[in-house]
Amino acid sequence: KMFHLGSNSSCRQHIHLHYKEYQQRCADGNITENEHAIPRDVLAVKKGQVKLAQ
Repeated sequence: KMFHLGSNSSCRQHIHLHYKEYQQRCADGNITENEHAIPRDVLAVKKGQVKLAQ
């Protein structure tokens, strides 16, 4: 789509700010998270690009 037609709560940038809630709702609804809504640092860890400090 060229233009975002949804409300602010469905905007990927807005979801990014409320990632924990988005993550829980996706898990509850058995929905795959969209990688554009996942914060970059979390996404890097999920993809194995960054190792967690121990």
